[in-house]
Amino acid sequence: MFGIHRPVKKETLKYGDLPFTLLRSSRKTVALQLNSAGDLIVRAPHSVSYDEITRILQSRLSWILEKRDALKKANEDTDLPESHYFDGALFPLHNGRITLRLCEDPAAQNYTVTLQEGMQGLELRLRGSSLPPEVCKLLVARWGRRYAGDWFRTRVDAWAARIGVTYRSLYIKETRTRWGSCSSIGNINLHWKLIMLSDRLSDYVIVHELCHRIEMNHSKKFWQTVEMHIPDYAERRKELRAIEKKILNW
Repeated sequence: MFGIHRPVKKETLKYGDLPFTLLRSSRKTVALQLNSAGDLIVRAPHSVSYDEITRILQSRLSWILEKRDALKKANEDTDLPESHYFDGALFPLHNGRITLRLCEDPAAQNYTVTLQEGMQGLELRLRGSSLPPEVCKLLVARWGRRYAGDWFRTRVDAWAARIGVTYRSLYIKETRTRWGSCSSIGNINLHWKLIMLSDRLSDYVIVHELCHRIEMNHSKKFWQTVEMHIPDYAERRKELRAIEKKILNW
C-alpha cells in the first residue's frame, strides 16, 4: 500500500525580529537549518502547531543568532577592490606573497603590469596615469590571464602526457564558482586565479579535468583514475574547498 503524501507548504514568518521560512511536509520531526546566506529555515511536520514551533525557536534562539552572525560574517564581501588592491598589498602568487607596487604617472599613455624583482623580493608593478583599486583589479586580472596561460600550458601538457590523454584547446577564464571544466569536445578551461594556489592544488584541478578525457562524469571509475595520478586527491580537494571562496572572491 502506498501512503498519501501531502505537498510541501511554504510560509514566510517572523519570530520577534527573526525572519524565517517554514516548510511543512510529511517529515516526522522539526529541524532548524541556516543556509549559506544565514537565512533560517524551519522544516516541520504538517501536524506541529505554531506554538510548538515558537517554543522550539525560543529554546534554540542563542544558537540560531550565533550561527547566523557567523555565516553573515563569513559572507561579507571580500572581493571589494580596496580590500586587496593598494600599494604594498600582498598578492598570493603560487601561494606565496609578492608585493603590489602602484606607480602612478600622470603622463602615462597606457597601463602596464610587470612582474620584477624589487628591494624585498618579487613585485607586481602597475603603472598608469591613475590607479584606483577598481582599475588595479582589472589590470591584475588581465595580467593574470596572460600569466596563467603561459604557466598552465606547460603543466597541462606535462600532465596530459603522463595520464595518456590529449585535449583540444586550453582556455583561461574567470568564473564565480568553478576552478575548471572539460568540454565534451576536449577543451580544458581553467580559472586564472589558480595561479594564487600552490602547485599541488592547481595540479589537482588540472588532473581532475584531464581525467574527464577518460570519464566524462564523476563515477567511481573517474575518481579511481584521478587517484592513480594524485593518490592524496581527497586531501587536496578538501584543502581547495576550504580556501576557494576566499580566492575566487579576490
